[in-house]
Amino acid sequence: MAPDRQRFRGGDLPHYRQAQRDAVDSLTLLRAVHDENIPLGYVAARRLREYIVPWSLTFLGEWGAALREFDASIALAERNADSFGSGVLLLLRCWLQLFAMDFAGASSVCASILAAREPPGGMFGRHLCLTLSGAAEAGLGNHDVARERLLAVRGEMDRCVALLDWYSRFWQRWALTSLWLSTGDLARAREEAELFVANAGATDERTWQALAWDAHARIALASADLPGAQDSIGRALTAIEGFEGPVAAWQAHATAAAVARARGDAKAATHHRATSRDIVLRLADSLGSDDALRRTFLTAPAVAAVLHEE
Repeated sequence: MAPDRQRFRGGDLPHYRQAQRDAVDSLTLLRAVHDENIPLGYVAARRLREYIVPWSLTFLGEWGAALREFDASIALAERNADSFGSGVLLLLRCWLQLFAMDFAGASSVCASILAAREPPGGMFGRHLCLTLSGAAEAGLGNHDVARERLLAVRGEMDRCVALLDWYSRFWQRWALTSLWLSTGDLARAREEAELFVANAGATDERTWQALAWDAHARIALASADLPGAQDSIGRALTAIEGFEGPVAAWQAHATAAAVARARGDAKAATHHRATSRDIVLRLADSLGSDDALRRTFLTAPAVAAVLHEE
């Protein structure tokens, strides 16, 4: 069967897809019955839609549509002098940039937000912005800056918890695990990955569960623990089975291919690499043929390795 690039196949009712539909439907319903007695409900639903729809599209891998939603909502917020709304949306847009390997772009956005007197969302916004900035610096290879920033914000979060810090922890664990792994500190990478798995496993967030187990598998592989790597990557793939989770799926299948090669299973390695490659191309296709972000994503070393490995 030829690959279907029109949509990502998943379960009958993937959670991100349902979240997107619910946000759109809620605003549509309120528009239909809107009068002067429910202005706050209408505004709240509109704001929820502005956040939830592009957030869901990001995790669904429909990045072009997500960017259009983000940019339209950011422009509207800026026209209305809504610095809080535009700031939060810019931070959420950074999630997409990081997933698409646009580390320079995400770093620039975070720097501009941190330069402001007060990041949007108060303490949570500061924690998230510092975390995303650290993740971006790690992606750029600026390991010392990334380590300093990520450890500093982790300390802040440990001392004073803000609302929704639990979600920032996902980014923090992911970034620190990858940082320790890339610098060869397997002991700290393993410790961070264990925390990452525990944090993600305490929620229903399938993308982060898969990314956590994928990180766990990569550490086991780097430690020459093939049984451990096989077990962990199996858990990563199970986490997204039946769900639309392409952001994690392409990475999990790429790691599964590496584990299969290390075990001498050429057939499985070929299957997982082909699956990863197909998902990568669908993610890129969602951005359009001339989009600069598409080029950034496809030329990132981890992505290029999936596309061009023989």
